[in-house]
Amino acid sequence: MRSVRAVATAALVLILSPGISAAADIRVLSVGSVQIATKIIAAEFEKSTGHKVLFTIVSPDRIAGQLANAPFDMLIASVPVIEALDKTGGIRAGTRTPLARAGIGVMVRDGAPVPDVATPAAFTKTLLAARSIVHGDPMLPNQSGVVTMRILAKAGILDAVRPKARAAGLAEGLAMVAKGEVELALFNQVELPAGVRLAGAVPVPLQDYTFYEVALLANGAVPDEARHFIGRMTSPTARKTWEAALLDAYPYR
Repeated sequence: MRSVRAVATAALVLILSPGISAAADIRVLSVGSVQIATKIIAAEFEKSTGHKVLFTIVSPDRIAGQLANAPFDMLIASVPVIEALDKTGGIRAGTRTPLARAGIGVMVRDGAPVPDVATPAAFTKTLLAARSIVHGDPMLPNQSGVVTMRILAKAGILDAVRPKARAAGLAEGLAMVAKGEVELALFNQVELPAGVRLAGAVPVPLQDYTFYEVALLANGAVPDEARHFIGRMTSPTARKTWEAALLDAYPYR
């Protein structure tokens, strides 16, 4: 009887101990460009903590609608998106944290000749010679199309490229390349699907980036657990995961 009572008492002590917390569901609203790295990090975080990370992946233009219709604990998005939400009081004070940046890459069909994009001159020559190009929609704010337009303008070839270029979403654009419908794609560097390969990153003098942050939402239900997950995403051990997903982890080198 004493042993049973002792076990029950020990269990109660553990439950009431301030260092022990029940497993929580951390609801994350995120853009797609960072999902490969964050999901890998989340899987390791879940194993070591018992918490569950529930992702909802959307394009940047759908973030406001998702926030209005469903509860979330944290947001991963580009800096302008989080900055705008911060100004309206939607972000918990002091929780904005840099995560990573994505540069633009040049993609081609797997098996096709790989063009030279290693220098500004080679990049410019390759794009001028290409028969067709696909890139993100420049009319959608905070997406890769806007960044691509800045790169083409910096290279001095924006007007020359426009007639042979078309706008599309990432999945749609890469599918066009894989099928041979379009020769080149310009999108954020991400892990590529079958049938597409990376010819190279836009060379550094022309390269431009989308910068991503994570922040706790003001009305989140599990701020302590969410902060713990942010710590895991920004830890030194997470850098290799970001780099494997072709993203530059913060602090940038």
